[in-house]
Amino acid sequence: MKLAVIGAGVIGVTTAYELSCDGHEVTVFERTSTAAEGASFANMGLLAPAWMAAKASAQWLQDRPAGLASWWRGLRRSSPAVPSRTDPGNALLALADSGARRLDELCASLQLSVDSHQGMMIVWRETRDSKRAEDLHTRIRAYGAECHLMPAEQARALESALNAETPLQGALVMTDAWSVNCRQFTLLLRAAAQRRGCRFEFGRAVSSIQAGTKHRVLCDGEVPFPEHFDGVVLCAGSGSDGLLASLGVRLPLADWEGHSLSAAVREPLDAPVAVVHDLQHQVSIARMSQRIRVSGPAVRAGRTAGGNTPFKALYAVLDDWFPGAIRRGNGAGVQEWTARITSTTDGLPVIGQTARPGIWVNTGHGMHGWVTACSSARLLADMVAGRDSAFDPAPYSAPRFAGHTE
Repeated sequence: MKLAVIGAGVIGVTTAYELSCDGHEVTVFERTSTAAEGASFANMGLLAPAWMAAKASAQWLQDRPAGLASWWRGLRRSSPAVPSRTDPGNALLALADSGARRLDELCASLQLSVDSHQGMMIVWRETRDSKRAEDLHTRIRAYGAECHLMPAEQARALESALNAETPLQGALVMTDAWSVNCRQFTLLLRAAAQRRGCRFEFGRAVSSIQAGTKHRVLCDGEVPFPEHFDGVVLCAGSGSDGLLASLGVRLPLADWEGHSLSAAVREPLDAPVAVVHDLQHQVSIARMSQRIRVSGPAVRAGRTAGGNTPFKALYAVLDDWFPGAIRRGNGAGVQEWTARITSTTDGLPVIGQTARPGIWVNTGHGMHGWVTACSSARLLADMVAGRDSAFDPAPYSAPRFAGHTE
């Protein structure tokens, strides 16, 4: 088939690659000048499926009463924004585990050399967080991952650069977690997709889609692209909502913001070995070859305080644990990054065909897009081909949201 993919972040590029592998003629439309310029540009790059699933499960349990009340109000409004009534942990784990394996396969088969570091340490400062850490430890092990709960002294022996003056109550260590440069991988895979005949139309902002027997993509102020397509796959993140709405398709997507800062290592002995995650502040400090990336939690779009407040928090956590680890000042090249991130109300992505024939989606991944990119792309390609997939696609399908069309 002749297919259009909207968006060239890691989700769009992996989707285009997998569709090209299946023999489809693929054209990717991207509003920026190259791939991975948005949410894929400077994310944390963490590949830790069990950690991701454990956090999602714990958050779901914490929010469940409010979620049920919201669901009841949603029924009275006939709203499609229905939060999950089931724990998303297992569904996220299935997608993330498959994604990590597919990423390994692609790197090996295509000989992609990507910056990566093994290991993750979750640290906490106060005794009151110990119960939370123990709960996460139990959940992670229940999901089948290796996770060690250790005292402060042992943790400091592993990460010798941890600031001795910052209180440390204990740590969780996951030896099978990895941090991998998402943007680097995306650019390398884009080149591999191009070698398979995939075409990239950069600098093309898609404004709407005309659905019919054949589909048209309108760009840059409603200018029709000269070719017709058998199908269109929306991987446009925050841009997916408006394009779907123009087709009469409604999905409960919400925009969030992610923040990170990246800087060159000043002194290797003062820098982390791999990834250190501050449990209280939900900030991760990751080693990326000769750079350090500090990433904060997602916040609802429009709710960020003015100025550079999110970055002040990132610098503060970095200085708490690894003072003097990065180069600063004029000419240091510290990069502060903000991106719009799109998530569904139940925390699981939407993958598959909408109620509009030939209109497909692979979007709403939230903060999990990097670890689920390769598997969601393969799942989407299997759906387009009408093949059985490696795992149940139902938890990610659009029809799970009642009233997902107007």
